[in-house]
Amino acid sequence: TGPIRRETTHMAGRELSVRLAVLIAAISTVFLLIGGAADAESPPVGTVEYVVAPGDTLWAIAQDLSAPGDDLRRIVHDIRQASELESSSIYPGQVLRVPQR
Repeated sequence: TGPIRRETTHMAGRELSVRLAVLIAAISTVFLLIGGAADAESPPVGTVEYVVAPGDTLWAIAQDLSAPGDDLRRIVHDIRQASELESSSIYPGQVLRVPQR
């Protein structure tokens, strides 16, 4: 009975490892879905066109649009998303979609 007991113990340990791995994967998936939902907010519905002037930056444009207490990072994000920008680089004459305030 000695060798059988070892094999049973070894199998139980392997089963526990598999269950633990499945549990960790499930928890990770839930956290990824929750985090993705928070980032998946849509851009503001009302946008207007803004033509970039020499010296403009997304940060400066966001400051011009902001109200006291607004998160400028969120406004920059909204401009980038609405204007379908892949980076924060902009150039004079470029037309951006900015949130209507």
